[in-house]
Amino acid sequence: MLAQLNSVLGLIETLQAVDTTGVEPMTHAGEPSLRLRPDQVTEPDRRADYQQGAPATDHGLYLVPRVIE
Repeated sequence: MLAQLNSVLGLIETLQAVDTTGVEPMTHAGEPSLRLRPDQVTEPDRRADYQQGAPATDHGLYLVPRVIE
């Protein structure tokens, strides 16, 4: 275990010896890119179908009993 710890500490010393002046800090090692897609509705509105089995609904919302008074 001592050899592994010394190896890790040696790696840290090696990294600290690198000159990083002028290098901007990065939040990620790679350049992440967001995959954007058009904001389009692709599913039909089936809210009424889904709410048929609910005990109580009102204006598209599920009604539940009050638990905190």
